[in-house]
Amino acid sequence: MKKLAYKRGTLLYHSSHGPCRVMDVVKQIQSGKDQYYYSLESRQARFKGAKFVIDVDQVETSGFHPVICSKEANRILAYLKTKDPKDKVLGSEQPKIVLGLIEKNTPWTFAKVVLIFSHEKDGKVAKGKREMFCRAARGLVSELSYALEVPEEEALLRVKKCLQSAKANVWVYDVLASLFS
Repeated sequence: MKKLAYKRGTLLYHSSHGPCRVMDVVKQIQSGKDQYYYSLESRQARFKGAKFVIDVDQVETSGFHPVICSKEANRILAYLKTKDPKDKVLGSEQPKIVLGLIEKNTPWTFAKVVLIFSHEKDGKVAKGKREMFCRAARGLVSELSYALEVPEEEALLRVKKCLQSAKANVWVYDVLASLFS
């Protein structure tokens, strides 16, 4: 049997579907080869009972990753208080870099996107930037809420507080204010 990254019972997280438990590992024969799939079930109240079947080789690219702990969540919040000097040299590569980070669908990459836009020199609110920022911020806040066991509103307040101490651009607060309304 193929060595699998996750066993039955493992809790994974997805920014859209929330926490999902690996309920089973299913083997099927495809083109004469054994193919393995994770059978996942959502644990989030609004998706309770929703099931997903994901190829074991595609689980990370599908946006599922191990749930972060509260300690990791607090490290992410501390990171949001910083100004990463590498963000200042992104230039014309910024859209490509941001899109690549968002596609990884992890709390750290979402935090990086939030920080990039929070300290962008001119802080313009172009539609595409706003949408990318919203997706990253919503995914980040949702996972921080779960990891810290606080309501999303509280996680959002913590993110805002961290960004304020880092002197984020004003438009970022406007977008954050409309995230869950």
